[in-house]
Amino acid sequence: MMYQAYPGGPQQIYYVPAQGTHPYANLGFLAGIEAQIRNIASTDKLEGFSLGQTFSETFKHHGMGVAEEYAMCGSSRSTPPIEMVDTNWPKPWIFFRLLAALAIAAVGLYFLFSFTQNEYTLPAFIFMGAFAMPLAVLVFIFEMNTPRNVSVVVLGQLFLVGGMIALCMAVLEYQIQAIANFPGPIEESSKLLAVVLVMYGTRGVRYRYELNGILFGCAVGAGYACFETCGYALFNPGGGFVPLIQSGTIQLVLAVTKGTVTQAQVPAALQQVTAAALASTVNMLEMRGILAPFGHVVWTPIAAGAFWRVKQDKPASLTMLGDSRFLLAFLIPVLMHTLWDITVTFPHLFNPQNQSQATTDNWIMTGIEAFTGLVSWYVLFTMIQQGLNQVRDVQKAQLQATLAHVQTTLQPVPAMGTYAVRPQGPAS
Repeated sequence: MMYQAYPGGPQQIYYVPAQGTHPYANLGFLAGIEAQIRNIASTDKLEGFSLGQTFSETFKHHGMGVAEEYAMCGSSRSTPPIEMVDTNWPKPWIFFRLLAALAIAAVGLYFLFSFTQNEYTLPAFIFMGAFAMPLAVLVFIFEMNTPRNVSVVVLGQLFLVGGMIALCMAVLEYQIQAIANFPGPIEESSKLLAVVLVMYGTRGVRYRYELNGILFGCAVGAGYACFETCGYALFNPGGGFVPLIQSGTIQLVLAVTKGTVTQAQVPAALQQVTAAALASTVNMLEMRGILAPFGHVVWTPIAAGAFWRVKQDKPASLTMLGDSRFLLAFLIPVLMHTLWDITVTFPHLFNPQNQSQATTDNWIMTGIEAFTGLVSWYVLFTMIQQGLNQVRDVQKAQLQATLAHVQTTLQPVPAMGTYAVRPQGPAS
């Protein structure tokens, strides 16, 4: 019901919605999907966001001193006042410098190991390849945290301790056979609980922003992704370095036993086995590095950001996990992760019988990964926008409180009343 003014006075106007119409019926197909995703995530439409503007500072020259000053934040002395925070869309650039440095280091270690065959350089190469992309995304989200109230020390604690706790909890949950084929619920719940456990002691207004929760989730997700990739590169049966070395060595021993390979040919054969294992490891690191921005480092920020939207400055409690604003948003990373690992949940869904079918299945999986990555980042950017709006609201409240205090302070004091003095004398 609305009231419409007209010259004769107010008039009640009743608007009755049409029955049987879908709330997104008048929208286009893609716009309708976006609206439904935002409805589930409890976020608003992206406004003022542009990829070109966001990455406009990425390739510009910035001195090392600027990066050092930007990284020195989060303590009680280095956190800027909330009134001084810029609530426009940030323009990150430090993340690209870190990604380039780690990628160059990984390439250098790869050629060093290929040239020298020194096994001591192999772990360093795997670590650099596994850490490059997740750490770069973490720094990207760190630059998105406009309140700048989270220090590098806190991020390191979440990355190492939180990532390890999440990995341990996920491994333990995978021991339960009834749920072992559901990596989405297992891993997303493990990472979220790791965030809550590591940050359980921090209460009050210091980390009350949704942007803080997004950053905390990204730190734990990045740590989990790095540890997982290292495990895949070393021990994955489908292409890990150690299994390939073992199988290649066993085949070589059998060949020597049968006489098809002579003792003089063993060194060259071992070198071929090592080269094949290294090539497989490089391919796996490349694949997981390219796909890393669309996995754990974007799913966990969505879950933790949704939880922080409910938590804010209150201590964490189990009742918050039942809040609909959290549950609906938490379903997004769980569903996206389940789609990503659909071959684990449904192992017989993709079982190619020939090369043509295998190629088709690969294209289908590529489409699924592209869809999940697009949806995940869209939701994350809408949550970042919501976080920026929250900071803006806090700024307004602070400024209004300051203005009210100043007005009260500067309010003129009422003038004192005047009193007439009557002369002493007999009463009339």
